[in-house]
Amino acid sequence: MSSSRCACCILSSSFPSITFDDQGVCSYCRDQTAGLSIDTAIERARAQVKELFEHRHQPYDAIVCNSGGKDSSYTLMLAVQKYGLRILSFTLDNGFLAPAAFDNIRKVTDALGVEQLTYRPSLPFFRRVIRATATKPIYREKTLMRISAGCNACISLVNTMAVRIALEKEIPIILAGFTLGQIPTNAIIFRNHFRFLAESREESLARLTEAVGHEVENYYDIPGRVLDRVASYPHSVNLLCLETLREEEIVAKVEAIGWRKPTGVDGCSSNCELNTFNNYVHERRLGFSPYEWELSLLVRKGLMSRAEALSKIEDNPVERLSRLADGLGLTGEERVGLGLGVASSRA
Repeated sequence: MSSSRCACCILSSSFPSITFDDQGVCSYCRDQTAGLSIDTAIERARAQVKELFEHRHQPYDAIVCNSGGKDSSYTLMLAVQKYGLRILSFTLDNGFLAPAAFDNIRKVTDALGVEQLTYRPSLPFFRRVIRATATKPIYREKTLMRISAGCNACISLVNTMAVRIALEKEIPIILAGFTLGQIPTNAIIFRNHFRFLAESREESLARLTEAVGHEVENYYDIPGRVLDRVASYPHSVNLLCLETLREEEIVAKVEAIGWRKPTGVDGCSSNCELNTFNNYVHERRLGFSPYEWELSLLVRKGLMSRAEALSKIEDNPVERLSRLADGLGLTGEERVGLGLGVASSRA
């Protein structure tokens, strides 16, 4: 990854369409209109959320995508304690969540009195998906400005399953723990018209299907019999985008109800061990961290110092890569292609 970075945020010279002035300040930091447009989008979303949450539903007001990380745990707190919503907590177990993440899910849902639903897809299938994203160009590079290919595949699966559950159980709202920088501002709150939005995924899903097989349809699509009877699609809402909190403040709030930071994860994750591998692949392929955009925005908003942001992306322990490659079942050729050498004796 390039060592040349913006003097104000942490965007590197490898980041798409970036330029630097004579003081080493990047073009994104110099863009005065960007911050104003974000603030406008936040205020608009706050008004929409207030109106949306005025209505109550049975048996659930919303489903929360709960990974066991600090952000989704705090989103769950907000939903219950700030907004008074009746919640179904939903977790996708991808086979690589840190053991402590499951403890956190149990502690937080118990503390908040929330029902928990955990779904575990076929692990051999999920491994094939991640191997495909690591070794083939499944997604456009524009998609990967703010997320790694492996994480995008996993989150797309989470989102699809959440929409399916919401439709089947007639839950009108899907809550996720994305922060500003992880999503575009027009995605803070939106109506999840699955069939319309599916068109934007056709190209990548076709490539994923070619690489993995038609089993992709079972996981990344919703049956027509479900969609045909939809009277109203659910709204997707990212409540953390409406809050102004530093990371340590979020951690303190969730720790107060039992959450504890897992070990065995990198500096940018508080729940998933696979993130280290996905970060490595992204940096090797594109030359910058998938967290640069998110963390740089937090720096510009005054919610994180530049030193803190640098510390987080530099905490990506490569010594775990061999074990993760074993867990994914990477072939010898795939490992060599990714610069990981030959398989260990545990493969």
